Amino acid sequence: MNRHIPQILLVLLLLLPTYTASAEQSLIRPGDDFPELQMVTPSVPADQKYLGLTTKTFIPSQLGADLLLVELLNVHCPHCQMQTSSYNELFNLIEANPETRGRIKMLGIAAGNLDHEVKTFRQTYRVDFPILADPNFYAWRALGGDATPLTVYVRQNKPGVAGIVSGVHQGLNTHYQKLYQQLTVMAAQDHADFRRGTKGNIEKHPQLQPILADLPLEYRVRTAFTRFGMIESFAQPSLQSGRRVYTAVIRRDKTRERLFAEVISRTSVCDICHDVHFIYLFDRTARVIGFEPLQLTKYGNINWNDGEVETMRKKVVGRFLTAPRPFDPGVDAISSATMTSALIFDSLTRGEDLISELRTQNLF
Repeated sequence: MNRHIPQILLVLLLLLPTYTASAEQSLIRPGDDFPELQMVTPSVPADQKYLGLTTKTFIPSQLGADLLLVELLNVHCPHCQMQTSSYNELFNLIEANPETRGRIKMLGIAAGNLDHEVKTFRQTYRVDFPILADPNFYAWRALGGDATPLTVYVRQNKPGVAGIVSGVHQGLNTHYQKLYQQLTVMAAQDHADFRRGTKGNIEKHPQLQPILADLPLEYRVRTAFTRFGMIESFAQPSLQSGRRVYTAVIRRDKTRERLFAEVISRTSVCDICHDVHFIYLFDRTARVIGFEPLQLTKYGNINWNDGEVETMRKKVVGRFLTAPRPFDPGVDAISSATMTSALIFDSLTRGEDLISELRTQNLF
């Protein structure tokens, strides 16, 4: 039996959304309500004490602080690793001053990571503030699905009332002393101050587009379909979700079969990594039957070689979109491409919603 399975089953409960996040969620911005994600209280007693939690689960508004710093990170992200030093110093500054201790708190959320990865990360980089694993990217999507490190400053309100986003910082931030001063000012400001004139001045987070133009992309999809027989009909359904899907009726010998292909374009989890682009094919039993790369990279933004693509193909082909299996980096990741591998698996876990949408058009 896979030795990681108990950990995987446990960590799946770590971040449970209280809503359905849109696949095209905009990047969170000042003036927004911070999502009231239902989270499982950390098992480490020191973390429980720091957050002031006695219940098994909590939502952010329950954290007794005037200001909450939420860092979205990934343990394999080089800039997230680099940022630990300055954020450790920031944590120490907050805790050393009686005027900020307890009033300003820090919480990390590790997008696409499992609990044991987070534990190793905290030990390696000596991180004292709590970090929660987000293996299924629930929190990552809720905050806008942008690259890590991403830091969100939340002016807390009262228990049960969502805090207000008072600021957002994208990318590495090593100026911890300046940030400390900014946090003390935010913690003292009125909640209403962060509502005034903020939303309209922030540009909407653009939806990531496929790496190829329409005609070359259609050619790649058609080529993928022809591996299963002759194309008799080919179409691109218009879906309300905006997902880019193609369908074809394939003739092979004397049989005909309808197949589907979805083009996936995912923002990289890491701010210095390339975005993820690929095509997967599936049949009317919801079984994945094909996998074609468009842009897949590993550490150093080096493209995957043919052997790595074939390894991933063997991992995903044969799986059913209606019965997704959680990503296990120890088993499923391509070497030096853990974040890319995690995004591939996460994309397949969202296949069931796609099938439901195809059914509404009598295609499935």
